Amino acid sequence: MRVVALVSGGKDSTYNMMQCIAAGHEIVALANLVPHNKTEIDSYMYQSVGHEAIDLIAEAIDLPLFRKETLGISKKRGKTYDPCEDDEVEDLFILLQEIQQKIEFNAVSVGAILSDYQRVRVENVCGRLNLTPLAYLWQRNQRELLDEMIKCEVDAIIIKTASLGLEPKHLGRSLSLLQPHLFAMNEKYGLNVCGEGGEYETMTLDCPLFSSRLVVGDFETVMHHNDPIAPVGFLKLNSLSLEFKLPALDLKDRLDGLPLKDSYGYVTESNEDETFEITDDDPDSEHSESALESDLPDNRKCLIKQSAKFGFSNGGWLWLGGIQGDSDSPADALEQAISKLKFMLKTHSHTLEDVCAVTLYISDMSQFLHLNEIYVKNFNFVNPPTRACVQVPINCPVIMEALSWKNIEIGGDPDIERYTLHVQSISHWAPCNIGPYSQATKVGDFINLAGQIALVPGNLQMVSGGIKAQCKLVVRHIDRILKAVESGVNVRDVVQGICYVAHSSFIEPARKHWEAKTNNAIVEYVVVTGLPRGALIEWHVWAHKHNNQFEYEERGKCIDDFSISLYRRVNYDRNVAAVVCRVESIKTELDLTVFEEALKYSIEKLKQNDDNQSACAYNLKIFFSVLKVEDVCPLINVVQKTVCEPELVYTFIPVVKLKNTSTFLSIVGIKIQ
Repeated sequence: MRVVALVSGGKDSTYNMMQCIAAGHEIVALANLVPHNKTEIDSYMYQSVGHEAIDLIAEAIDLPLFRKETLGISKKRGKTYDPCEDDEVEDLFILLQEIQQKIEFNAVSVGAILSDYQRVRVENVCGRLNLTPLAYLWQRNQRELLDEMIKCEVDAIIIKTASLGLEPKHLGRSLSLLQPHLFAMNEKYGLNVCGEGGEYETMTLDCPLFSSRLVVGDFETVMHHNDPIAPVGFLKLNSLSLEFKLPALDLKDRLDGLPLKDSYGYVTESNEDETFEITDDDPDSEHSESALESDLPDNRKCLIKQSAKFGFSNGGWLWLGGIQGDSDSPADALEQAISKLKFMLKTHSHTLEDVCAVTLYISDMSQFLHLNEIYVKNFNFVNPPTRACVQVPINCPVIMEALSWKNIEIGGDPDIERYTLHVQSISHWAPCNIGPYSQATKVGDFINLAGQIALVPGNLQMVSGGIKAQCKLVVRHIDRILKAVESGVNVRDVVQGICYVAHSSFIEPARKHWEAKTNNAIVEYVVVTGLPRGALIEWHVWAHKHNNQFEYEERGKCIDDFSISLYRRVNYDRNVAAVVCRVESIKTELDLTVFEEALKYSIEKLKQNDDNQSACAYNLKIFFSVLKVEDVCPLINVVQKTVCEPELVYTFIPVVKLKNTSTFLSIVGIKIQ
């Protein structure tokens, strides 16, 4: 991509440019917001100190520079941002819009590491201008990142201090010399070693992008705030010049030999307790696309007709399931399904913007782009719900499920808030969502994630190396997303999940890796006919902040030649519970009385020890193998006869196979208050 780099003169914007080049992009221009009074301003968005160096930095990189003055006024400081006249964010919008009229580019380099405030606003601007934000430093471990910058020869000095542990005497000193001190202050005071808490600002004097080095001549120290504990001071640079570097080398030679990694390099890096290795000779990778279990005969594709259901809880939760469109056209069918969803939401004073999660089961993944156009049209708003999409053997275009939440006005807990993680910047962190869905939604302690596939975050390409490599990368995505949603939460806090795979042989390596990384999560493994982007595996999970307060239980019973196995997680407060219940047998035909018993057993275990059952909402996903259950109508009749609770929602989902060849069906249930 052709990239305009937002530059402040500091280390982060400089190093992100290097990351863009390592990822194969071309920097075509620089952009900078300069303080209107040519001195330090208290901007929420832009570094103003050191602005004197920007012209020389552009000259050192030999790129055109576009600048615009800003007053640094922030009128909207919330978690989300809508365009607001005279807000400093609109200065960036105008600047990039003006650059679009002069040169061709399609991406913006952003040096954000941790600030959601800045990221959300830059993404808002880029979205309005149809530009892709590139934030390769996002969510990086700051110790590792600072060390990496120094090893990649980014020579930056501190030009502002504003933190306990840093003093005016540190001004003008290089980061390479201060690195041990910054690490020590991190241990002592919790200082962000990259300055992400506003502890310090930097100016880059030299890096491999520069053909000349900046030299500081005359300067003065300005004390902005003489606090005895954390004095705030900055350098006013009165004299700067460029010194040509010898020998004269082109950019490629200047970058040669540096420990810069491309997008795959950040996937294969050592992380946590293992080295993530990708090889092309994974024995499991023989199950390539040609071996996937997607070519079912038409008579095995299930013709399913189910009625849409909804159930609500006293806590504001609304489950919606079994939603289908009647048209044979995929686009029309999805439009009809969304219309039904809107109607049911409206019945309970909810809207699409209250929806936290959507699951789409579609008949033909090749129609996804057309379906997505319809989806975008309806969910095109700030912080949309999470989404999972898989292809299943159905003779209708789409089946939809949704979960919505709205804090009720009377009796609602005022402490419960909704937080949505909707990162749209390309980074080395986890796959971005450039589209109408979010990585995660958190309501209270309940965290729902989007379906995760093994995309390399930095280039959004499927990772190579077969099922084992995909398993590792997907689990890493889940872990990183949860950590970004809530400090202290990680993959071990997943309570329940569904692992969709494209071949039954992928279940065992997925299970082994998952169980090595998690803590008592109950999982169903489902073989489907296709996954997005030709993935071999997709994980769809939810987590709870207090997973360590959930009990784990295994139960089972036998009825004639059938076995019913049930796995249950429930928290101490009994207001959140999950079950996975499987029906297995060596028989070739399912006994409906056994299915009825499994259904009752699942519901009983979800409701067990509830003091107020009507206060909760229940959702059942009923997966059944089309190779073992030819006609779903008798199963639907059993559920309609058995389930009389208005708060219990169910959706039948045909799949190819389940965890074992002997598994007829599986019931995946959730209760939430």
